[in-house]
Amino acid sequence: MNHTGYRILHTSDWHLGNSLHDHSRIEEYRSFLAELKKIIVLNEVDALLVSGDIFDTGSPSNAALELYYSFLTSLNGTCCKNVVVTAGNHDSPATLNATRELLELLNVKVVATPDAEKHFVNEVFALPSEEAPQVIVCAAPFLRDAALQSSLGSEKFETDEQFVRAGTKAHFEKLQKLALELREKLGKNLPIVAMAHLYAAGAAPSENADDTEYTVVGNLENVNSEIFPPVFDYVALGHIHRSQKVAGEDRIRYSGSPLPMGFDEARSQSEVLLVDLEEGKLPVIRPMGLSLPRKLVTISGADLSEIREKVLRQDKETPGAWIRVQFTGAGTVGSLRQNLAEDFKKTSLELVHAEYVARVDNSHTAIEEEKDLSEFSPTEVFTRRMENEKDEMGLSQNPELKARVELAFQEILKAVQEGQVD
Repeated sequence: MNHTGYRILHTSDWHLGNSLHDHSRIEEYRSFLAELKKIIVLNEVDALLVSGDIFDTGSPSNAALELYYSFLTSLNGTCCKNVVVTAGNHDSPATLNATRELLELLNVKVVATPDAEKHFVNEVFALPSEEAPQVIVCAAPFLRDAALQSSLGSEKFETDEQFVRAGTKAHFEKLQKLALELREKLGKNLPIVAMAHLYAAGAAPSENADDTEYTVVGNLENVNSEIFPPVFDYVALGHIHRSQKVAGEDRIRYSGSPLPMGFDEARSQSEVLLVDLEEGKLPVIRPMGLSLPRKLVTISGADLSEIREKVLRQDKETPGAWIRVQFTGAGTVGSLRQNLAEDFKKTSLELVHAEYVARVDNSHTAIEEEKDLSEFSPTEVFTRRMENEKDEMGLSQNPELKARVELAFQEILKAVQEGQVD
């Protein structure tokens, strides 16, 4: 498939090492990366851009690291002559930087930390090289507080929200200036691509956005898409797991996560984005759908007989799927897992999670069961603990104290997610 200009493949939010209710997903990731390489080769991709959250945690397992390095080395000798990897909020800059110089030998450019001392020049470069440039990339990793403050200089703000938004805007203004200077130096009207890992206003988070640590805390990182002026021909975003345009602009895109991070994300189409760039022309963007190695399916029912019927039907429709069971009826039937264990043994399906769905009617609120602490997001655990101990902590009579405690939690969680504390 011959093409003119320069072709990139935009992906993000791999979250290598992610598990689902303690079920390993290594084989799913192995299948995804094999499919990704196939897409790259079949479509003669010139460069792969990965916009953050390569790993699920700052301390990835050896299995997750092996997937990462094996995939990158497997691209050597293919049509894909360049790879650009930026750090997301789940990534540890130290982990990504540990092999940065070694990966450069394979033409893999890793940008994990903004270099404030050198005025962020490490984030702006030409691909495939300055000797034969075809595109300029502004590769911004997830911007932590130090980078934001460096972009702002001595300017101070009253709230975190103002600080993040102003700092992000200032950072991309600097990158834009560097890119234009590089384009002038190279003497060609090269397309400019920006990479960013952030929450752009106008983006639609996943269905479970309120209940997962994969989304931002509050609106602290919600920045206006106007920080990406038209000089950026294409903006390759990461952080939101649903593939989409931002604010209706075709050139500003989230590729989304290749695998659903939970059952509530299973309805979204997983894809990567092929982008053709050429001097003086608008980018041509083509979504490439990904096949899911394993289906995640939710089966709900008001009684056990209804659930059992659906389990047998689902086994024929999606053999091998992982299943979440939600009991929606009034009352309880004891342990859902124990009640359904024999039924699942007769199928190829695997019961990954079972729960009672909380419901409110005129007489009562049904309880949720079959969840242990590991199955709640940090925000859920904190909220429940606050509710249970609000009287002991004096929060019921002191809204100001309650607000300060909530803010402190948000700041601590943000620091943990960004790898600032262990």
